[in-house]
Amino acid sequence: MRVSTFLVITLILGVLQVVFPDYLKVFGIKPDFLLAAVVMAGLFFQMRRAVIFGVSIGIFKDIFSLNAFGLNILLFGLWAYLAAKISRKISIEDNITRTLLVFVIALFENIASGLSIVYSGSLIPFGIFLRIVILGSLYTALPFALIFKITKIIDHSVNYD
Repeated sequence: MRVSTFLVITLILGVLQVVFPDYLKVFGIKPDFLLAAVVMAGLFFQMRRAVIFGVSIGIFKDIFSLNAFGLNILLFGLWAYLAAKISRKISIEDNITRTLLVFVIALFENIASGLSIVYSGSLIPFGIFLRIVILGSLYTALPFALIFKITKIIDHSVNYD
């Protein structure tokens, strides 16, 4: 995938996440399209470029989110590194495996974000914490297959000459 194509797709996903959050909510939870973009960076690019994209996307998310500044920068860089490392060790060729990878990474992302909120002094009931972790991870992973297919269509339709 070309860098310019990836940047355009990431920008579209970022705008979707920031501009349309209320329309995308299910049970008070919305998908994390930027996390899906980070996993795509880990799958498509070499390690260094994937981590740079992960950190950059983390900066973008930190600017527009209410979490502690720097948390997404650190975690997104880590997730991009892990996705790139895993994709080099294990063959990830089908959408089911990619979606499962996004689910696992989203699960760890939601656990880390929830624990940082608890650590900052806010109290989250355990049931709500589980709902955010499990449903949020599913809701991030399920649209990923569609996002990935659209990305592949766009990537194949662009003339690289």
